[in-house]
Amino acid sequence: MSRLLKVYRAVYEQGFLPIFVQDGRDAKPQVEACVQAGMKVIEYTLRRSDAPEMIPWIRDNYPGLYLLVGSTLDDDTTVRRARVRNPWLLTLSEMADMGVDGFISMIGWSEENIRRFAPTHLLAPSAMTVREAFVQLAAGATFIKVTTADMDTAKRCRAVPTYGACPLMVSGGVTPGLIPELMGFGVAVVAAGFDVMLKDKPIDVSTSEIVEGLSVFLDATRAAREKCQPEVLAAFQKDDREWLRSLSHITPFDEEVGLTAA
Repeated sequence: MSRLLKVYRAVYEQGFLPIFVQDGRDAKPQVEACVQAGMKVIEYTLRRSDAPEMIPWIRDNYPGLYLLVGSTLDDDTTVRRARVRNPWLLTLSEMADMGVDGFISMIGWSEENIRRFAPTHLLAPSAMTVREAFVQLAAGATFIKVTTADMDTAKRCRAVPTYGACPLMVSGGVTPGLIPELMGFGVAVVAAGFDVMLKDKPIDVSTSEIVEGLSVFLDATRAAREKCQPEVLAAFQKDDREWLRSLSHITPFDEEVGLTAA
């Protein structure tokens, strides 16, 4: 199994992705809490000005943790211009050299850059239209990211006329109460920031309290899958080939495990 397929399975089976946002908190206890909660994958965003230091720190101290970077920009010229006001921003190549496992974005990516990084990294660019989602999917995106403000687009991406082909990652306003609805129409992964999970908590919240906050979302995700996606849970026990075959949407790994259309 390639490392990329391992990352994909880990993200999919975890179901919930914690997002490290610029919340004024020390990120190191949050990383440790994720590990204590049994998580294998996290999303560290470039919204945090400490990303250039924290990405290598996470890699050195938690080599077994899969690391996705969020709030990425896929155009190097845009990154250089944005650095005038946000000097900590990194290009995709710089982050790839740091050993990150994937990229998530609040904007759509160019097909050129999706094709460039899809063979080596998990990619989840955003889409606001069904057409945009499917163009990026065809170029090699692993997931299509949408926000809760774009639920109409999300539901159309999973509708019968589109063959349910689009694997969705949903963030922005995700709450434990909303997760059953999202899983109900076939969302693959949900995500929320620590600013949501630790809302009203003191700035120096303990690691155990962070674990509790994470567990609320993890438990809600597992319960929603048991109710809405029991076949997904059952498929986790299968080998890679049978697991991929059981998924209702397109994956970029079918050929790797020998799944091809007639």
